[in-house]
Amino acid sequence: MPRVHIVDDEPELREAVALLLSTAGIETTAHPSAEAFLASQAHRLPTCVLLDNRMAGMSGLDLLRRLKEIGSEATIIMMTGHADVPTAVSAMKLGAFHFIEKPFDGEALLAAVEEALSRAERIGDEIAEREAFAVRFKSLTQREAEVFGLLVEGAPTKVIATRLDITGRTAEHHRASVMRKLEARSISHLMRMALNIRPAS
Repeated sequence: MPRVHIVDDEPELREAVALLLSTAGIETTAHPSAEAFLASQAHRLPTCVLLDNRMAGMSGLDLLRRLKEIGSEATIIMMTGHADVPTAVSAMKLGAFHFIEKPFDGEALLAAVEEALSRAERIGDEIAEREAFAVRFKSLTQREAEVFGLLVEGAPTKVIATRLDITGRTAEHHRASVMRKLEARSISHLMRMALNIRPAS
């Protein structure tokens, strides 16, 4: 399971949150500033981040903007002061998954973190699947890649043979090879992979 990164410039709060999460078996890493979190490169992974907004240097909202710019897959829970509605709204617009008001209820925080961790884990699985598909896709020959493109368009074998000026038997052979190399269980499965997991260019 992805770990939780606590980004806050108050040592006492970092320690209190880490202790609370440890009671639920959740591992944490603490960062005293947004800059320190960025330097750790943890944002490159599909992780969960508990982020305070009011910090010396880069604010939480500033970090959110930066993460959005670089396409980070981190799942962010923004910690805001009581009734700080404008900050919460801005955070959600910048892609925050959740926000929680301070002082926060322990059970509410745990629930939000567990939900964020589930999302981060799903994202991690999707990234791994995309990467694995990209590796398999690279194993296709140029002709097989052409057949793949026609298959996901819904073209039957006869149409593929005509479009590529090859025999029906050769088209069938390439079709079978594409299915085997991409580990597709069926044409519908192949189409779902093509729609949801774009091969790397």
